[in-house]
Amino acid sequence: MRWVIAGWLTLSTVLNNLDQQTLPVLAPFLRDRFNISAHGYSNIVTTFLVSVTVMYTVGGVWVDRVGERVGMAVCLLGLSISTALGGLARGVLSLGATRFLLGAGVPVNYSAALRACTRWFPEAERGLPIALFSSGTAIGSILGPPFIAALALSFGWKVAFFLPGLLGLLWLAFWLAIYRSPAEYPRISAEELQSLHADDARARNAERPNWRSLLKNRNALGLVLARLVSDPVWIFYLFWIPEYLRRERGFSLTQIGLYAWIPYVGGAIGGIVGGRASDHLIARGTSPAKARTRVLYISAAMAPLGMLTNWVYSPATVIVLAAIMAFVAFCWFINTAAIIPDLFSQKVVGSVLGFMGTAGTAGGVLFSVLIGYLLTHYSYTPIFMLAGTMHVAAALILYSFLKQEAVPEPNAALAA
Repeated sequence: MRWVIAGWLTLSTVLNNLDQQTLPVLAPFLRDRFNISAHGYSNIVTTFLVSVTVMYTVGGVWVDRVGERVGMAVCLLGLSISTALGGLARGVLSLGATRFLLGAGVPVNYSAALRACTRWFPEAERGLPIALFSSGTAIGSILGPPFIAALALSFGWKVAFFLPGLLGLLWLAFWLAIYRSPAEYPRISAEELQSLHADDARARNAERPNWRSLLKNRNALGLVLARLVSDPVWIFYLFWIPEYLRRERGFSLTQIGLYAWIPYVGGAIGGIVGGRASDHLIARGTSPAKARTRVLYISAAMAPLGMLTNWVYSPATVIVLAAIMAFVAFCWFINTAAIIPDLFSQKVVGSVLGFMGTAGTAGGVLFSVLIGYLLTHYSYTPIFMLAGTMHVAAALILYSFLKQEAVPEPNAALAA
C-alpha cells in the first residue's frame, strides 16, 4: 500500500506543477494578447512567489496540526479552483490574482507529502519515495510544455487552464478514498508497523516548533540559508526559460511545446539519482545526514556550467545546459527534504520544510525582481552568471552550518 501512496503523491506533485506551468508556457502568447511588459510579467511571478513564501511556513505548521490527509485534500482543491480561474483572466491584475491564489496551495503539497512519506516509510528507505514525489515537479515540467501548448493550439488558451484544474479534482476524489495512516490501514503487516513504531513514538513526544528555537538551531539555520540561496535558480528556470526561448532564441509556441520540456528530464533524473544515491550510501554504512550532504556537494560542483548558457550559439546546447541545471536543482530539492527527518522528529518535519520553503521562495521573490530589472536594463547574461554560482554558495553554507548527524532526542527536536 505504501508504494501506491508514494505513486499517488508523485501524481499530486505532477498536477501541482502542471498548474504552475500553465502561465509560464502561455506567457509569450498572453503577453502579446494582453500587452504585458517584461516588468508586468515579473510582477505576476512575484505575486505568486509572495503567496508561496508566506504559505510555506503557514502551510507547514498547519499540516503538522491537521495531518497530511486533510492538508493534501485542501491543497488540491485550492490548486484546482485557482488554476481553472486562470482561464477567466484578462490582464496583469487578474492573472496576478489567480497566481496569488495558486501560490497559497502549492507549498502545502510538499509538506503533506513529506509527512505521508515519513509516516509510511522507515528512515533508511525514505530517500526514494521522497525523490519520487519531489521529481513529480520535473515530470510535470516535462509534460507541461507539450500538453499545455497542444491544448492551447487545439482548443484555445482557456482550456489550457480549465483542464488541469479538472484533473486535480479527480485526483482529490481518489486521495480521500485511499489514504489512511498506517495504524488505520487494515492490511498492513505487524512487521511494517513495528518498523514505523519508533518514528511514531518520537512524533507523539516531540515538542511543537517555535520560531525562536528554530532560528537558534544550527542545522535548521543552515538548511534555511542554503535554500534561500539555491531555490531561486529553479524558480528562474521554471518561469523564465519559455520566455527566454521565445524572446532570445526565436522559438514559436509550437517549438516551445516540442522542446521546452527537455531540460526538465534532467530534473527528473537528478531527483531520482540524488535520492537513490543517498539511500545507497546509507545502505553501505554512511550516516544519513553525511550521505545526503555528500550528494549535495557533488551536484553543486556541476552548477557553474549554467553560466555559459547565454554565450553558446546552438539552441541545442542551451537545452543541454538547462537540463544540467535542472539536474542540480532537483538533487538539492530531494536531499535537503530527505535530510529533515534525519535531523528532526516526525512531528515537526512539515514545519521545518515549510520554513525552508519560505526562505527559498523569499529568495525567489528577490531574484525575480532582480530579473525584471536586469532584463529591462541589461540582458540575460548576468542572470545566468548569478544562477551558476548560487548552488556553490549554498554548499558552502551547508558545510559551515551542519554539524549534527543524528536524529535529536524527542524533546530536543528544535533545541539549539
